[in-house]
Amino acid sequence: MKNRLQLFFGFLIIAAIIVWSGVFSSASTTDTNLQIYFLNVGQGDSEYIKMPNGQDILIDGGPDSSVLGELGRVMNFGDRHIDLVILTHPHADHLTGLIEVVNRYEIGEVWQTGVEYPSSVYDAWKNLLQEKGIEDKFVSAGAEKQLDEVKLFVLYPLSNLKNQTIDNLNNSSIISELSYNKFSALFLGDAETQSQTQILNKVKPVTVVKISHHGSQNGLNENFFEILRPAIAVIEVGAKNTFGHPSSSTITFLRSLAAQIYRTDQNGTIKISSNGMDWWVE
Repeated sequence: MKNRLQLFFGFLIIAAIIVWSGVFSSASTTDTNLQIYFLNVGQGDSEYIKMPNGQDILIDGGPDSSVLGELGRVMNFGDRHIDLVILTHPHADHLTGLIEVVNRYEIGEVWQTGVEYPSSVYDAWKNLLQEKGIEDKFVSAGAEKQLDEVKLFVLYPLSNLKNQTIDNLNNSSIISELSYNKFSALFLGDAETQSQTQILNKVKPVTVVKISHHGSQNGLNENFFEILRPAIAVIEVGAKNTFGHPSSSTITFLRSLAAQIYRTDQNGTIKISSNGMDWWVE
């Protein structure tokens, strides 16, 4: 009798695992909307984007390994492949987590600028890409990737920065835009006002903008944002950080544009979905 009860309860446990695995798998694989996750990685940046056709992009990886836990929550169970990884610029709060990602996931290709920057983390990153034989592209304005109905294109830097030295590394950041029918999202990395000024004639109103440099004052060019007029502004920033991010002036100006403001330090990971016409936030 005891053995039968053990077998019965064992069967129930196995059945429950199978059922709930199916539920979670189904929930993550049947969503055919564009999904953008602004990951809560502390004082750093990381965005995971899932296309309606299943292809995916990771922009930056945050300051440590916390990106792995975040990816585990938003990617399909058992999925170990990321089609495209973008390093906006090689500051550690954008790069360190990508090293962890490349060590644990199969990467289709990498986009970066190739800018010169003396850093042991950056050296480790370049060596790792070479060791793993990952396709590595040095991109600038005009680079683009079509992902079924979704298009990703680079607006900045304006020229190839491979092996070049930049006084302010933030202004080497890749600025990219994602376009899906009537929905669009702009990712600014840490590009400061100087970079934004250079592409004033290239931008248009967008649905979502990832605010530059964790909401610091030097990451917001008012003329630039007057053109963008985003419906949603997302600030990726660490709770109780020592830099005073985000700046109160940044928050005040975004409110003046009637933008909905979301912050990872207050809201955690932020998911924005779109069917190409409408959009919603979770």
